[in-house]
Amino acid sequence: MSERRPVECKRILSTQKCGHCVRSGRKCERDVHAESEWKRIDRERERIASQLEEAERQSDELLMKVMRLRKQKRFLESRNLKMLDNDFSALEGTEEESSVPDEDLQEFERLLDVEAAQLAATSNNPSLTQMMNSPSFWENFDSAVAGGIPSPTGGNQSSSQ
Repeated sequence: MSERRPVECKRILSTQKCGHCVRSGRKCERDVHAESEWKRIDRERERIASQLEEAERQSDELLMKVMRLRKQKRFLESRNLKMLDNDFSALEGTEEESSVPDEDLQEFERLLDVEAAQLAATSNNPSLTQMMNSPSFWENFDSAVAGGIPSPTGGNQSSSQ
């Protein structure tokens, strides 16, 4: 018996089969993969491993940041409660010390009412100060001093002839 010698399978690009397999009518299979395929697989594995390592590093950094922020938040919430308790206690003490008797509040309200009534009464009868603050007062005053006739509306000045 003669020993069969393995035939090297060289594929034709257009058919993706080797010439020997096409002539013999069998399926074209290679026993070993080319070195370029192994290198390509190795490069992909290294690239994926590098990306995975970077993603894990970023994940660790984010986890540490989340833990730090949670700790700061707990501290601030605790501080907020302490400040609130302190202010509430201080306000309670202030209210007890400076509580105004009801009689004083009623007297204060009465005085406010009297002052409001006085202001309402003087608004219908303007005081000298109120009149002096009016621009028309000074226009009429100037024309009267200059010998003119004061206008009732503070309009144009007229001179005597």
